[in-house]
Amino acid sequence: MKTNADMTHTQKLTRHILAFTNEDIPASAYDAATRLLLDTLGCALAGRRAPGVEAVIEQMRDWGGKPEASLLFGEPGKLPMPNAAFANSALIHAQDLDDVFTPGTALHLTSVIVPVMLAAAEASEASGREALAAMILGIETAARIGVVGSSRQRSGGFLPSTLVGSFGAVVTAARLLGLSHEQTVHALGINYAQISGNRQALLDASLTKRLQPACAARSALWATALAARGITGPQRVSEGEAGYFTLYMNGEIPDAAEFLKPFDAFAIEYVSTKRYPSCGACHSVQIAAERLREEEHLEPANIARVESFGIAPLVAEPFDLRDNPQVAAQFSGAWAVAHTLLRGPATLADYTDAAVRNDREVCELTRAIKPVPAPADLPPPPELHPLLEGQDAKARRQGVIVYTRDGRRLMRSQAPCETFPLHPAPWAETEAKFNDCAAFANLAPAQAAVLITQVKSIEVADTVRFRVPNDEQPEKEHENGYY
Repeated sequence: MKTNADMTHTQKLTRHILAFTNEDIPASAYDAATRLLLDTLGCALAGRRAPGVEAVIEQMRDWGGKPEASLLFGEPGKLPMPNAAFANSALIHAQDLDDVFTPGTALHLTSVIVPVMLAAAEASEASGREALAAMILGIETAARIGVVGSSRQRSGGFLPSTLVGSFGAVVTAARLLGLSHEQTVHALGINYAQISGNRQALLDASLTKRLQPACAARSALWATALAARGITGPQRVSEGEAGYFTLYMNGEIPDAAEFLKPFDAFAIEYVSTKRYPSCGACHSVQIAAERLREEEHLEPANIARVESFGIAPLVAEPFDLRDNPQVAAQFSGAWAVAHTLLRGPATLADYTDAAVRNDREVCELTRAIKPVPAPADLPPPPELHPLLEGQDAKARRQGVIVYTRDGRRLMRSQAPCETFPLHPAPWAETEAKFNDCAAFANLAPAQAAVLITQVKSIEVADTVRFRVPNDEQPEKEHENGYY
């Protein structure tokens, strides 16, 4: 038997994570997981109306295969686990409304881990509590890798969500499918052979951007299945000569103890939820514009000119509608400011291709907003949470300055660490957001209420399935509590 000194980083982290029993996980983590699950399913509902998603679902159905896992919300038929997870991930991430873990360089984790959890839980007939525990531990794995990597970024070109999210998804699947510690380590190695993800699809405003978490979810399930059949994977995923930190990070190899550093709570309790269907890098300046508009009772006709400062480079490129207006708007801080000042906070309906393309006034103001250096009269930066230590950009203020026709200079600012508090939204906000997503998906309020009830009772459910009741069977419960 290997001693601790002989174990690789992956073996040590895996042993640490898999040692947790369901009972070791506190009620606060299960509550956070349930809130995140409802938030994620709301994102998936909204995703049904996103460009490209129906084509993905059609392709997965066309391929067919072993009936193991369902598409979300009662779509007919089952698919192999990797294909169901791919389609469900596309639904979740399509509107860019899914959560973000800011300590790990702004990771979208549920769009990778939840579809894997749903597929593996259904295939293994896991209970709701077992599924939530696997989700919690998958996010814990990804978050720990993400936090260690946050100070070792090589460039902004890689997509951390898919790189580290896939490792978390492997742990989630391995937990539910009954893999041993050794098999899980091999599955993580097999997953490393497949990891991918970059921001070029985002920079080119293409629909592939919303599919990269789906690729990670699919690869995680492939890796888990192959490891269960005895395929071996590399063991030195983190510290090897061609390991993750050598190739994808800056080459600085962390000590294994960094991955095991105690958190004050499970990582899932530090995951933030999003309020706008746009890139999180837009949200701070979006909130600043919203506050300015409301607090100053700003009328669009009184706007003479607009300046912005501190907008993150990822969403600071010149605005161009190109072939995908929705994606162009989602990744434009200037569009977020322009729409907020002229129309109010942007909703899912405002981000559709047609709405973005047809609102010429917003597009014109977007192109006229001038980026300027941060003004001297900014409030002091807020203090960072210890988990964000060293990530000073998250305390740096972003904002908007409006010069009015009646001679005023109006300014508001917001720091990313204020925008994304380190916890999921409270239940009331989570349900309100879910209902907004359901309404956008043309789901009746009574049907949305049924889904909320299903999710809120998942911890005591015998199975994990979410189906929208139809007219013939509006509220008839299955024997296990699900539809």
